[in-house]
Amino acid sequence: MTAEGWPAAGVDEWMALVQQSLRGRDIAELSSMTRDGVEIRPLYTAGPDRPPAVAAADPRRSEKGWDVRQPHRLAAAGGALEDLRRRIEEDLAGGATSAEVELPSGVDVDGLDRLLGGVDMARTPLALAPHADLDAAGALWALAARRGAGPAPGSSFGVDPVGEWARSGRRKDCAPAAAWAASLVAGPGGWGSQGSGPEVSGGSLLASGARVLMVDTTRYSDAGATEAQALGWATATGVAYLRALVEAGLDVDAAAGLIGFRMAATADQFLTIAALRAARVMWTRVVTASGGSVEPARQYQHAVTAAHTYSRRDPWVNLLRGATAALAAGVAGADSVTVLPFDHASGAVDADGALGRRLARNTQALLLEESHLARASDPAGGSFYVESLTEELASAGWRVLQDVEASGGIEAAIDSGALAAAMEESWQSRLGALRTRREPLTGVSEFPLLDEPTPASVVDLDDAGDGTGLPVGRLAEPFEDLRDAADRHRAAAGERPAVWIAALGSAAAHSTRTAWAQNLLAAGGIEAQGATGVESPVAAAADFAASGLAVAVITGTDDMYRLRGPATASALAEAGAAFVALACDPDTSADLVEALQSAGVDESWHDGTDAAAALERLHRTLGVR
Repeated sequence: MTAEGWPAAGVDEWMALVQQSLRGRDIAELSSMTRDGVEIRPLYTAGPDRPPAVAAADPRRSEKGWDVRQPHRLAAAGGALEDLRRRIEEDLAGGATSAEVELPSGVDVDGLDRLLGGVDMARTPLALAPHADLDAAGALWALAARRGAGPAPGSSFGVDPVGEWARSGRRKDCAPAAAWAASLVAGPGGWGSQGSGPEVSGGSLLASGARVLMVDTTRYSDAGATEAQALGWATATGVAYLRALVEAGLDVDAAAGLIGFRMAATADQFLTIAALRAARVMWTRVVTASGGSVEPARQYQHAVTAAHTYSRRDPWVNLLRGATAALAAGVAGADSVTVLPFDHASGAVDADGALGRRLARNTQALLLEESHLARASDPAGGSFYVESLTEELASAGWRVLQDVEASGGIEAAIDSGALAAAMEESWQSRLGALRTRREPLTGVSEFPLLDEPTPASVVDLDDAGDGTGLPVGRLAEPFEDLRDAADRHRAAAGERPAVWIAALGSAAAHSTRTAWAQNLLAAGGIEAQGATGVESPVAAAADFAASGLAVAVITGTDDMYRLRGPATASALAEAGAAFVALACDPDTSADLVEALQSAGVDESWHDGTDAAAALERLHRTLGVR
């Protein structure tokens, strides 16, 4: 019985309602597949036999919530160290609880001291953006020694030589980083000054929870990796660091305590929740199988909203993507979360980028202070869906890990090119879904704002090395390239490329396909004119000829196509149309489409069509390219 006294509905009742809604179709149509082949079912009536407890976050997180970590780059601050310092202090005063800093090349301890002059290093976690520069990490360590305080809990030195090798194509050895990390643990008083100033008093590096080596999984996600690939490769990188630290003289527990993970969080809410939980399951299994204990095996996670999901066009939609990703990361139990500013890919909408940074902070403040999302250590735990998806992703990621280890480890996979090849294959597969709009992008491939200003050119802040490393892709690029070309054409010609819509029949008859065609054209930066409805082929041809355009798109119902379609296509061709397209459905009769093509239709467009390719061909016809 429910609280109201009515009998609780069971699975059979639910299934009966579903079958009624499906009207004879198979319920399997409600299932979907992840890119790793994991089935997402419409209903889960049971979870794994024994949901892994290690999937939960650190229970201590509920005491203060997760760490709100704001990213800072010198290039974004115009290259001025003082401007970067001001931004860091503003963000910390405005609600951020830590800062991730990308240090400029060659920075010394004095420069770092000026940059972090207003930051209490003993209380505020500081993280270096993932890198392979031991001099930069050493400068942060030396500054801590100079100030007489160890790194605050949650700090990170960000050393990621394997990830940097994969990203840049420049070979990096993890042994020097491991030796340096081991020397810090063995230093005087547990901190070690490394000859850079007075020793830091009290505590120890391990007790602080600061991480020296940081596995940056976002490098793989932004290059196209699937969730299971990112999990497997991240864990394999962690295994490489664990081995190197043990070889440098640390025991397994101490080594595991120096390794953190930087994970991508996407707007696919439940997939992100399950992936982060699965990452903890996998890492705990690695550490405990290596002889470590459970508590040091608890994975430290820094979740970052995935840069590849951000669009340059209609950047305000990124607020929704960032908020969804942050919610997923919080529910998944991330220890620290970075929400990239909504204008991360398009360039700041204001002079200083302050609005984007403020909204990024406030997104997390709302989740923490108003939604109280961190009060439960594992809010998704116990959900049949989430627990099942966690287990399946962990299993898929473990198979990837086993393949990497069987081939000689993550470094061998990078060196042979196998890692890059696998990511390119998965990226190309995903591009297929994006180009056909099976994976829609609001504001880009769906519901684009045709008249929005052209985004300013943005300097790529990611160093791609010598071009042999991993590329950084964005999901929106295929359509944003089309929009950019259309905007350049508009600037040169004085008008936007345009197409005439020959809409057959009344608005009630043609409006659905007309709106679909207008939406598709706008995704390529093309204006749709006409679309008011015509009652005869002669009227359609006259209106088209008066428009002075070169391309027409016929819209309407299949019944109207049978009645007037061939005659309209012929009339449009006689009126000078260089190209005629037809908006239809995937199940529109092949005989009808063939008849229309015989009458003058050049292409038929429907859901599942490679929209980007169709728009590229249309651009060539219109002289845009």
